[in-house]
Amino acid sequence: MQIEINAFLRNPSFSGRSHQQLYGEFLEMMEYADQNGMTGVSLAEHHFEDDGYLPSQFVMAGAIAARTKKIQIRFGIMVLPLHHPVSVAEDGAVLDCLSEGRFTLGVAGGYHRKEFEGFGIPRNERGDRMDEALDIIRKCWEDEGPFDYEGQFWQLKGIKVRPRPVQEPRPKIILGGNSEAAARRAARYADGFMPVSGRWWDAYRQEMKRLDKDPGPAPIEPAEPHPFHLHVARDPERAWAVIAPHALHEWNAYAKYNDDDPNMMFFLAPNADILKDQGIYRVMTPEECTEFLLRQRQALGDHASLRLRPTMGGMPAELGQECLELVANEVMPRLRDAGA
Repeated sequence: MQIEINAFLRNPSFSGRSHQQLYGEFLEMMEYADQNGMTGVSLAEHHFEDDGYLPSQFVMAGAIAARTKKIQIRFGIMVLPLHHPVSVAEDGAVLDCLSEGRFTLGVAGGYHRKEFEGFGIPRNERGDRMDEALDIIRKCWEDEGPFDYEGQFWQLKGIKVRPRPVQEPRPKIILGGNSEAAARRAARYADGFMPVSGRWWDAYRQEMKRLDKDPGPAPIEPAEPHPFHLHVARDPERAWAVIAPHALHEWNAYAKYNDDDPNMMFFLAPNADILKDQGIYRVMTPEECTEFLLRQRQALGDHASLRLRPTMGGMPAELGQECLELVANEVMPRLRDAGA
């Protein structure tokens, strides 16, 4: 079963620690996860946030690559229209070399108006910029070069990316999104689709078929969805008392983006217990987590996964580390014994 760590690295002022400390604690967690059989880490990106939401995925990914040996490193997601595609291709090639082929590039068009305004990029250009950027990145990784490119946004001469990525023909590209246009773009340019909502799978599969590509099996929507945040603790009530303000901060920070994307699922929550009562944030014992994952395995087969966020909302490192240790020492052995 895939066990992935998702990291946004928010650090609200009430956490009481610096980003320097947070990053150090997180990298120690990544070493532990790598040494104890966890399979992946996914780094997300936002900009200009008061809590310092991770703005530089390649820098953090390079640090993870240098301190780990096995764990897969994925961007989930990079806001691609805010970046020059040749720089993404070069940085991605270096990261693929550093990690010995463990890198997957996850991208999306973004939606937060403040980010586009901050970078001086018209938000209404994001779709067309995505198309060009994805085309350029693929050429950079697949074409030995040099090549020229004449587009609406980028006019390039003599492009030859060195070093070459380790993976052949290139690192995988996964496209996320929350619209039909994103679904169709993923079918055209990417190696997979990561929608915010399952409602976009049909559009993705239809476009794959139109392009004579294999859409693969239809995705299964489990009756019991994975929580937005799942935490494992010996004493769930005690852990929730510590987690609650960090959960409320994180959720409401996302809810403030709703005006930028009407398809977002977030709402302003007056208190954290609403999030807990609705099952959006869940704290489980190791036994409860094992049973939950076995149900996921029964419903989803090989697509079942456990997604952990041990630094969620800047919560204390000792709580995040306890979660990782309980998963490694109690949940994973039970899953192996059950053949999952």
